[in-house]
Amino acid sequence: MIEPQHPKSSSESGFSYIEVMVALVIFLIGILGYLSALMAGVVQSRGQQQQLAARHYVATAMESIMSAKETDPDRLGWKAIGNIGSNPDADGNPQGVFVTGFQTVLSGAGPDEVIGTADDAGTANIAYSRQIEITDICDPDRPSPICQDPGTWPVRLRRVDVTVRYFVGSAQREESVTSILTDYSVAE
Repeated sequence: MIEPQHPKSSSESGFSYIEVMVALVIFLIGILGYLSALMAGVVQSRGQQQQLAARHYVATAMESIMSAKETDPDRLGWKAIGNIGSNPDADGNPQGVFVTGFQTVLSGAGPDEVIGTADDAGTANIAYSRQIEITDICDPDRPSPICQDPGTWPVRLRRVDVTVRYFVGSAQREESVTSILTDYSVAE
């Protein structure tokens, strides 16, 4: 005799393997999203530290240039505020002291006590490179030989651009400052 089959009771129900797998996939997607956000925060924090250091290197170089112009006019002064090979004196000898192109940032200013010159010394910070560009500006009221309509006045305006490059992960970043220096004196 065959016994009739009874339907399963509701107490035997549970999760199927497919439902468990779907729940695990959703859980893992959430965990991966959280870890991704966490890593992005770490990278951003590291980038902010590097940006702060780059700003420090830019400001230090600009301060050094201003100091070279103002504090030691006999040894350096206005004539030295230029890239190497620029600012020729009356005999044609170049007077500029600041190196050209991007250079590795060094920890010390060297014997001349001016940052950004060829004698910089100390430990190299290879994560950063600095460029100092100094260009003469024509003053139309007092034209110099560099002007489109040349004059006889000496150059009294120079544009200074200091740029520091660094990397955050694989992305290259830059911090820069531009200023205009003058060599006008007030007659007493």
